[in-house]
Amino acid sequence: MPKFLLPLLALLLALVLLAFLARFLFGKRKLPYERADLFTAAEAAFFGVLMQAVGDRYLVLAKVRLADLVRVKGLSGKDHVAASNRIQRKHVDFVLCDRRRLETMCVIELDDRSHEQRERRERDTFVDGVFEAAGIPMLRVPCRRTYDVAELRRQVADLVG
Repeated sequence: MPKFLLPLLALLLALVLLAFLARFLFGKRKLPYERADLFTAAEAAFFGVLMQAVGDRYLVLAKVRLADLVRVKGLSGKDHVAASNRIQRKHVDFVLCDRRRLETMCVIELDDRSHEQRERRERDTFVDGVFEAAGIPMLRVPCRRTYDVAELRRQVADLVG
């Protein structure tokens, strides 16, 4: 073995140990995450009205993934994976569940101006079709500055029965 190789290997080993020691002493890098608000201002305002309208009758859940509400049936292999992938990253704003059975009674989407965009309309059409196929009633509520609690209660009652 050449004479210069042994000191070079020792230096390399020392650098690796020093890097490991520095990471151990100074901690791991901080993960790149920060707190985010669960609701937009419009969603928070609507949530308060929704709780007044149905909170005593239904459990209100927020930001629920489609994949937690429906599942793919009748497909296998790549078709099953493709259908599953289409619902994985989509969510609905609110879900009303029966308080005792925890059964999904209906889903509610709060439609703001973003729902006027072509891509968003296509997404909404798909989501509407998913819930229709699954037999889950859906209520779309236009985003407003104020809401009528009694009217919202009536809309939910008409939808759910």
